[in-house]
Amino acid sequence: MRSAARTQPETRDRILQEAERVFRAYGYAKTTVAEIAKACGMSPANVYRFFESKATINEALTEVMLKRQEDLALGIAAEKRPAAQRLKKLIVEMHRFTCEQYLNESRVHEIVLKAMDEQWSVIDAHIERMRLLYRAVIDDGVRSGEFQGKNIEARGTCVFNAILPFCHPQLVAEKFAEDKGEQAELMADFLLEALRVKKP
Repeated sequence: MRSAARTQPETRDRILQEAERVFRAYGYAKTTVAEIAKACGMSPANVYRFFESKATINEALTEVMLKRQEDLALGIAAEKRPAAQRLKKLIVEMHRFTCEQYLNESRVHEIVLKAMDEQWSVIDAHIERMRLLYRAVIDDGVRSGEFQGKNIEARGTCVFNAILPFCHPQLVAEKFAEDKGEQAELMADFLLEALRVKKP
């Protein structure tokens, strides 16, 4: 028989999986902890052993969703290709991910917006990890001679600030949902031109 210590993480993951399924089906606002528990085949009291409220379930679920995006970004950053190509792909693919996951799936959009409204630390931590990932690719470009090293700290900050609107679910919904990624590609090209070493 497996110990409780081994089964607890599995139970927690199962609750999150079922919560995501129920949230996607009915929306965050209309879903109760009792409905999540029913989907898991357990009592609400058992769910509360792992999560103190529906809000904490959503916080943990948001972290899981953001990790999917980070895993995609890490894969792109690690590709064996020039830094400029990786940086453009990061910008374009992160925008595409936002559109597919948070806009085309209205229930998922609701989950993430709720997390942003609550100003949960998982959002801040995600943004910082993504900032460092972009910066690492830019630093690769400096080392390889693709990007100029002058004022690179400020330039890196400018790059990340410039791409944030293309990854923010609410801003994408308001500004870029219908353009099929065209503005994201244009912004990527603009930023790459600003970073590139200028030939005499």
